[in-house]
Amino acid sequence: MNERTIADITNFIFVSDEPQRAEVLLLPGGSDPAIPEKAAELFSAGFAPFIIPSGGVSIKTGKFSGVKRKTDVYDGDYATDCAFYTDVLLKNSVPRSAIIAENKSGFTKENATLSRKAADEKGLKVQ
Repeated sequence: MNERTIADITNFIFVSDEPQRAEVLLLPGGSDPAIPEKAAELFSAGFAPFIIPSGGVSIKTGKFSGVKRKTDVYDGDYATDCAFYTDVLLKNSVPRSAIIAENKSGFTKENATLSRKAADEKGLKVQ
């Protein structure tokens, strides 16, 4: 492949937008701390007053898959993706009052629908 092709593919795959203020940040479940760490940064910078860490257990394994990185920092006994993300958020200075936990979803579509329900219950405007 020539350099132009590689550059075009890179530009297509890696789109970067500037963050915008929102009512809530939604974090679909996972086991890497990078997502909740970034959400904590955005929260601290005033981009949103609430964060919804979402995720129960894997529908494939029936359990949380385990912390992927920084196991020395995030060393809890996490039952769900949500519990792990919540711990990351708390350890990165997000107050518990700003966290709306959604710990029942088992796959991405449920992350979205159950997080939306949690946001609606709090009266948050989600577009």
